[in-house]
Amino acid sequence: MKKASLWEIYKIYFIIGLQLLGGGYVIMPLLKKYLIEERNWLKEEDLIDYLALSQCLPGLIALNISVFSGYALRKIKGAIMAVVGLVTTPFIIILLVASFIFNVSDNKYVQDAFFGIRLSIIVLIFSMVADIFKASVNSKFSLFIFLLIFILGLFSILSPTMLVILSVLIAIIYYKIKEEKNA
Repeated sequence: MKKASLWEIYKIYFIIGLQLLGGGYVIMPLLKKYLIEERNWLKEEDLIDYLALSQCLPGLIALNISVFSGYALRKIKGAIMAVVGLVTTPFIIILLVASFIFNVSDNKYVQDAFFGIRLSIIVLIFSMVADIFKASVNSKFSLFIFLLIFILGLFSILSPTMLVILSVLIAIIYYKIKEEKNA
């Protein structure tokens, strides 16, 4: 596996920043394409772990994932380059858009464009969820945890934070028992 240069990290995250419409979850298919499929810099399981960690920490999911994946590539410098690369493009675009968006926000074509953008973002999120589901729900036990947390989440019995903590505790207990049986 080739080691990524700091410039390559910046460039890839800059390109991702150009395409990142719709928030944190949309970054996953882009990271998968550029870091896993095209460059083989990371493993898909690692990327899914970074997403899980990013959801549990404060801050923007896309930035958190960039910190973790950049760090995996080149430690602190890689994390810094990933974040700077990711935010450069949106920063510039937001400055440009903010200067005239308020003047055209009532325009029918602008509203239609935003409608189309929202729909495409839904597709990207579903795609990411399908990838994570295939990679994570791969045993009867993982299916059990998924269904339990899904049902509890649907009926809002517990907060999202409590659902994450519950699934972590169940997994730790399960694997501890499994380890003791095999010992």
